[in-house]
Amino acid sequence: MIEYSEDWLITTLFRLQGSVAPRACYFAIPTGLVALFLAYSDRLIPDFREKSGIMEAQQSQLWQAATGVLFSLLIFRINRAMARFWEGTGLLHQMRGEWFDSVSCCVTFTRAGVKDREKDTMAFRHTIVR
Repeated sequence: MIEYSEDWLITTLFRLQGSVAPRACYFAIPTGLVALFLAYSDRLIPDFREKSGIMEAQQSQLWQAATGVLFSLLIFRINRAMARFWEGTGLLHQMRGEWFDSVSCCVTFTRAGVKDREKDTMAFRHTIVR
């Protein structure tokens, strides 16, 4: 478990151990560099966008590409969540079955005690079952 100190909020936010910042930078830095390259190349070479074919992309094509990526990510996340849910449900049912087996064994082992100590045995059984 990661222990956080409450001395400085800034050092806690930018801590590398247990932080998502390195992974976020892994994706953000190359994208930012591409954006800077496109901005500066547009200033240095005025016809850069037309010559490279960037302006030929229609808005609908960009919208379809972005929507397709978002939907695929959404579907993947939903599938993972459903898999985790059903795995947890299965484990819960398995645990319930194990508890039922153990209570059944305890009740079975008290069958001999019913003859000698009926009240105590029945109280024990009722306590276990509840």
